[in-house]
Amino acid sequence: MEKQITMNWLVKANVCPGLFYGTHAQDGFLIRIRTPGGLINSKQGKLLGYLLTEWGGTLQVTNRANLQIRGVQKPPTSAVFEMLQKLNLAAQNPHIDHLRNIMGSPTAGIDSQELIDTSPLIKALDNLIQNHPLIGELSPKFSIGVDGGGTVGIGIRSPVAWEHRYNEIQLNAISVDDGNNSINFQLAIAGDKKLYNTQLVITPEQCLSVVATLINVYGEYVRNNPLDTGKKPRMKQLIDHLGLDTYIQQVNSQLTQPLPILSAEPTPSQPYHHLGIYPQKNAELCYIGISLHLGQINAQQWLGLVELSETFGNAELRLTPWQTIIMPDIPHQQISQLLPKLSLLGFAEIESNQVAIAACGGKPGCAASLTHTQTHASQLAEYLHQRLNLDTPINIHVTGCPKFCAQPSPAEITLLGHTINQNGKTIEGYQVYLGDGEQSLKQKIFEGVFTEIPEFLANFLTQNRPLN
Repeated sequence: MEKQITMNWLVKANVCPGLFYGTHAQDGFLIRIRTPGGLINSKQGKLLGYLLTEWGGTLQVTNRANLQIRGVQKPPTSAVFEMLQKLNLAAQNPHIDHLRNIMGSPTAGIDSQELIDTSPLIKALDNLIQNHPLIGELSPKFSIGVDGGGTVGIGIRSPVAWEHRYNEIQLNAISVDDGNNSINFQLAIAGDKKLYNTQLVITPEQCLSVVATLINVYGEYVRNNPLDTGKKPRMKQLIDHLGLDTYIQQVNSQLTQPLPILSAEPTPSQPYHHLGIYPQKNAELCYIGISLHLGQINAQQWLGLVELSETFGNAELRLTPWQTIIMPDIPHQQISQLLPKLSLLGFAEIESNQVAIAACGGKPGCAASLTHTQTHASQLAEYLHQRLNLDTPINIHVTGCPKFCAQPSPAEITLLGHTINQNGKTIEGYQVYLGDGEQSLKQKIFEGVFTEIPEFLANFLTQNRPLN
């Protein structure tokens, strides 16, 4: 039976979850749907709600502003794949769908402080990826990020380290003091959870050709440097092998003229502005950032949000890489009508101090996990909510193994799954670490079974907040 189910998928499974192949977990298949820029219109939203109801799985917003559905028991039909492709929720070529990994600011086009609306560029980059001949050569973890310089930013613009999100190719909007206040992009390259500013300046018109060339050089490296493991080299391995300067030299050599250098740093973003109610560029409108419990949302809630976006907004939802959802274009005078309806769906606390708790799938779904991370994170969030009154969210990353899947950036506090010997038995436990903004595992402050941890952390945070 298992063999028959596996054969029904359209393409061979990859190391990262995808749509056209199922990633088998202990609770069923895991399906990941890429949403370039995190934008979901109402037609897309309704289809996803229907599929979620049919499949009976659980929906989660990921830390890359994509969607994943857990607990799917059988592959989607060909008709479902075609519907997803028609609504641009899937690539036309199933073999490259897992590479449609484009992150953008979730407030693009509405951010009152942004330098440029990056939405058209994100659409163009998605089209480039779907048609680039070398894209299939790249690691499934290949990613592109585009930041418009607004109050909500990706990359490393946030003063709060745990909000950082890394992309192998990152374009950051900057204002150039050339007498015309020109807006260009600065190129950054990521490797080993760091973002290196190359200081190379790219005009908006050059972005597609430059990104295509970056892919060309990277793809040629992957083709000529296979790994013994069978996996495809990531950008960080290219940088370690060639060096960033050599990579950039090879890129420049394929361009009509080398990219100029400008020593400038992007303007810092505003922490936590993906949550709560904020004015938009159009002063008559605002957006609402809605917190999700561990990024999770059920079919009823999802379809409810889609309906509310049609009634009060522009029939659009925006997923964020902090596992929250933004509903844009709400007239200020209608906020008082919208909030009770959100409350009825279970979103009573628009600004919640629990939202900074991230957790991987954990047991029983993930075979690599040593602990039941989702259950523990949920219990921990509820306990801390009852015990603490924090001015800003506390970031806690609950991970069942050292892969740190749920959060790529440095956590303030990390619970690392661990086995503990107690009374001759091996049981689940955690090592608790304090981060320093650069390393998540900077200092171990506790080790024990989970039942001991909520009270320990509540007492620790009462005495030590803020942490840095």
